[in-house]
Amino acid sequence: MTQLEIPVVDISRDPLTVGREIDETLRTVGFFQIVEHGVDPDVMDRCWKLTRAFFDLPDADKLEIERQTGSSYGYFPIATESLAQSLGGMGAGDLKESLNALASPALRHTPVDDVERELFTPPRWPSALPGLKGAWGAYGREMNVLAERLMSIFALGLGLDATFFADKIDQAPQALRAINYPEQAAPPADGQLRAGAHTDYGTLTILRQEMGRGGLEVHDSRTDSWIPVPAVDGAFVINIGDLMAQWTNDRWTSTLHRVVNPDAGSTVSTRRQSMPFFHNANYSQLVECLPTCLGSGARYEPVLAGPHLSGKSRKSVVTA
Repeated sequence: MTQLEIPVVDISRDPLTVGREIDETLRTVGFFQIVEHGVDPDVMDRCWKLTRAFFDLPDADKLEIERQTGSSYGYFPIATESLAQSLGGMGAGDLKESLNALASPALRHTPVDDVERELFTPPRWPSALPGLKGAWGAYGREMNVLAERLMSIFALGLGLDATFFADKIDQAPQALRAINYPEQAAPPADGQLRAGAHTDYGTLTILRQEMGRGGLEVHDSRTDSWIPVPAVDGAFVINIGDLMAQWTNDRWTSTLHRVVNPDAGSTVSTRRQSMPFFHNANYSQLVECLPTCLGSGARYEPVLAGPHLSGKSRKSVVTA
């Protein structure tokens, strides 16, 4: 059996052709990379550099915006999150620190409950780095545009009209996250990883990862093996989440992935930074099997997108 491949897709071509190629890929593995995406490189680089500066701040400055109990946003110190727990697993906290922020336009309606209200709460920003808010805002807008474009391509790949998802994602709680995987001065605990094996929760994820810093791996269920996802210059890694897999009745695969620890005793810097953008459907959107994916019958009961997202997120928080 040949090794699983994570293709690199030029999305500047005919959207129908690209949609068909992506459909073929996602039937096997829920990951691919994109180039020629049109995201402003200056916006990307400014956000990346200021984010690195945030993680270099003293702990006291970062803890000024630490995640509050019950919140999805703010600074998560090292080992306060275990992504494996989102799938019901247990284990030590992941060897990473992160910053989460809302990356959605303002709501045009009144939130239906306290959970939706919290998901649209504007994040706090560190007083020691005043430029961070603007840099993240600009990058988040670029990510929103790209995600909407990808969802249109997805629709074509699924045999739907290009605008099918438009009114189902226009008020969704999108989130931008930055992750710092620091140097490991001490050996990890048994089974402890930089990010435990997990699937993402929503429709799709757009990830920028650092050149020359490996660690991201996806699971090949055919061979029960792990495949590295190399960083490609200028590319974004795209993967679908559980919600999209359910929407497509498992025609598309939400693939297990993880970030492994660097080799022990490495003589080069192993610090790693990444920035995922998590795209979701509208909070009150009922997600049920798409008409082009019904096949022999729906595999899942319909779910509301917002409560699905919130429930997954809360499971991953490490409690004392």
